[in-house]
Amino acid sequence: MICENATKLASDALDRRLSIGETVGLKLHLIGCGACSGFVRQINVMRTVTRRYVATDATDPNET
Repeated sequence: MICENATKLASDALDRRLSIGETVGLKLHLIGCGACSGFVRQINVMRTVTRRYVATDATDPNET
């Protein structure tokens, strides 16, 4: 798998469940590709931060 396909699948995984073949292919690619592994870590961090932000009450008087 080339990096372009791997990053597309990693992004797609945010919106849909990947097939078994897609998941296996992506995981195999990530084992050998530090750049794509870093990309996946970054999108997972962004997802976590975004979910936490949405979960907080924007009208909380303790936040500035």
